[in-house]
Amino acid sequence: MSLGLPGHLVQLTLARALARAAHWFALTCLTAAVVSVSVLTLARSPQLWVTVIVVIVMASLLILFTRHRRIGFAVAYLVVGTLGVYVFTATVLGVPDVFPASNMFLVALPKMALVMVGGAGSTALAGVLWSTAAYLLAEAAALLAILGMAVPYRPDLFTLSTFLMLVGVMVLAGIDRRASNAAQPAVHRAVQDGANRQLRDALDTRAIALLNDTTVTQLVALSLAEPGELSPGLRASLNYTLTTLHNTNWLTDIDARSATAGRPDSLEPSPNTATPGTPASEAWQSSAVFTAVERGRGRGLVVAVTGDTEALTRLDAGSDRDVGLAVQQCLVNVILHAGIASAEVAIESDAATVSILVTDAGRGFTESESASDRLGLRQSVRRRIEQLGGSVVIWSRPGAGASVRLTVPAATHPSPKVPTRPVRTSRQAPQSRPNRKFR
Repeated sequence: MSLGLPGHLVQLTLARALARAAHWFALTCLTAAVVSVSVLTLARSPQLWVTVIVVIVMASLLILFTRHRRIGFAVAYLVVGTLGVYVFTATVLGVPDVFPASNMFLVALPKMALVMVGGAGSTALAGVLWSTAAYLLAEAAALLAILGMAVPYRPDLFTLSTFLMLVGVMVLAGIDRRASNAAQPAVHRAVQDGANRQLRDALDTRAIALLNDTTVTQLVALSLAEPGELSPGLRASLNYTLTTLHNTNWLTDIDARSATAGRPDSLEPSPNTATPGTPASEAWQSSAVFTAVERGRGRGLVVAVTGDTEALTRLDAGSDRDVGLAVQQCLVNVILHAGIASAEVAIESDAATVSILVTDAGRGFTESESASDRLGLRQSVRRRIEQLGGSVVIWSRPGAGASVRLTVPAATHPSPKVPTRPVRTSRQAPQSRPNRKFR
């Protein structure tokens, strides 16, 4: 029985559980002995008060041994317990006309408590040896006490059955420990293999998404470009892709907020990026979503940004990066497939999530009918957001534009928010499009 614990903790945990159970059983026996002898002392035999003191001393040593499991305390409990069994047996059986034989349950109580010292063994073999020594000492002490008395000696089945039960439990526990130890390497290998598979799956997902973000997207853009010299926006996009694939460790997580200023592709805010009188927030400009919007504008797309841009500060570095890449892919899809040069990015949040809605009034599409080799929405958007624990909802139909809502969990300890009123940024007034709200 491994209890789902690592192999190095199974033996220690089971040994402590068995020791605790054995010690509670022993304390119960000693408590019963004290109560029974106290009743006899008050009723008819005042001389039995000595046994009360003996049992209390045994109980005190047992409690000390329970709190500090050391060999010295175990030896002290055996020695004091053996003397206690002798005094207890001699005193109780010395009361005339009370006990007809030595095998009475009251006489067996301190002996059963003494046998339970074996439950504290660190291994099954050690526990059996401790219990056997305690059983032999207890029976020897009781036999010596009975020899000089008129009470006949009878085998004590109570103590014997307790001893055999404890030994059986420890032997079975030892066998189970061996079986568990033998199975632990296989369990650990299975857990490690599962973790490796998850890592490989996450790496494959990121690689496919980034391949679509860069190579596939640029190839599609080149195929749709007019013959002749490349436009400045497309040339800048190609340079960024080449830099990403050649000069950076492109599968390494990047904190967009801290690295934006120093990377080769860092972008300056476009002219007129804020409503007059509303300064562009530093937190907004350092977010990956801002970078995605600026890249879209650099390729000729008119992007209006509305809502609470400061909500992006509630995303951790990894979420900020992946959300920015997903928004970038949504804007690239508008450029390549919507047949329109404008889009809107709306940002909202609630107590637990941050949501971004990317809307265009282009030709629209039906997601279920899109080609199987279209990886943009599947890998660069949906899988990327789902790996963050978020969700993607798409509303679109042919001829009615498209709206893509990305919702991700906010960080547990968000960055401090700077008060600002909602901003609307654009290079020029966007073309008319339906008023789409979060649904």
